[in-house]
Amino acid sequence: MPVKVLIADDHEILLESLTTSLNTSSDIEVVSTATNGEEVLKKLEIYEVDVLVCDMQMPIMDGISTVLQVRQSFPEVRILMLTMLDDTLPIKKAIQAGASGYILKKSKKAELEKAIHAVATGKKYFNDEILATLSQTEKKNIADVLHHALSERELEVLILIAQEYSSQQIASKLFISLNTVESHRKNIFRKLNIKNLAGIIRYALQHKLIQ
Repeated sequence: MPVKVLIADDHEILLESLTTSLNTSSDIEVVSTATNGEEVLKKLEIYEVDVLVCDMQMPIMDGISTVLQVRQSFPEVRILMLTMLDDTLPIKKAIQAGASGYILKKSKKAELEKAIHAVATGKKYFNDEILATLSQTEKKNIADVLHHALSERELEVLILIAQEYSSQQIASKLFISLNTVESHRKNIFRKLNIKNLAGIIRYALQHKLIQ
């Protein structure tokens, strides 16, 4: 089944371009488009949607207000912000409002498709370019927000990784399969934008998950 997408942006040329481009993908279907937040809510009443790809700056109801309304009325819909804004403040606002991802409009089609699939499966997705431009303090602030996106099981796995348990040991300890552990590990690394074990240990220490 293809991922069903609703695109919201006040630039109709961009809407047409994105719709045409994404509809060439065999596993993504753009079911409709909207030019503002109010239209988004009306379209969600009509269409079955997995992922809302939403601009940050729109008339009538901006992106953040739209995210808040969608999360309240249609909690099953995942939201990916597609924007030109790469400042820290809108990124934090989008995460806090309930967006599952944040990607720049200049991104290539392949990355947009990757982001859509990531958020459709409950993961978080952020441009590497965005995260690379943030200061260490800003990255920590973003990490503090993303911390709440981890599931209880992912936190358990994170703590065990930080304590240097192997994946096989974690599987045995939590009575889950090795594949499940690896899946949790990948989700943790992506959600927190952590690259290696040292990053996991640093994160766990910062959040007092281990001593």
